[in-house]
Amino acid sequence: MKRRPQGSKAGAKATPGLKAIENRARSVKTAKLVRPGSDLEKTLALIRTHPGIRPSEINRLLNREESDGLRGTLIKHGLIRKEKDGSATRYYPA
Repeated sequence: MKRRPQGSKAGAKATPGLKAIENRARSVKTAKLVRPGSDLEKTLALIRTHPGIRPSEINRLLNREESDGLRGTLIKHGLIRKEKDGSATRYYPA
């Protein structure tokens, strides 16, 4: 029985790395979840432009009483992350 050579074959396409697949999946997920002009898009844009923003600042900039539902949705989908800074909570892009 002949053994097949190890390594890449000539002319074979390289498979994308795990990071590339994760990034592509995240961008597709973002596109489906965050529609242009929606409150989710505005919240995500605020957090991306102001990393470490506090919930009260998000509420003030969006002219909302509360934004915990929006933030919870973005966290659940892995688009932002929440960190405790002493007694303060801050939000960062994922």
